Amino acid sequence: MQQLNRHSWKYEHQKRKLLRIDTADRKAETRTKVQLGGLILKSGLASFLKIEPGDDLQLDPIARNKATTLLGVLLHMAEQLQNDHEGTLKQECSYKGMKVMLQQFLKSKS
Repeated sequence: MQQLNRHSWKYEHQKRKLLRIDTADRKAETRTKVQLGGLILKSGLASFLKIEPGDDLQLDPIARNKATTLLGVLLHMAEQLQNDHEGTLKQECSYKGMKVMLQQFLKSKS
């Protein structure tokens, strides 16, 4: 009986450990998604496409059209970057991104 309790305890311990890992993975994934959304906002794409806070990008047909356009823009850019074998486009994009991030950082400090 005591051996059964020990095995039961080990099983429950492993189950809790896996649950913590799953929760941590989910939280990390959610954090990344939120950060990606922030980058889209910082890029100006959302405002350019007139995507407003509160728009339901799945259920509202007008907002869904804006979302598909945004996805198309991102897919087009991903394709351009994949075809950039010398890396010049990636370097140019990195420079522009760094410049905007630095400007926003300095703006928040003043």
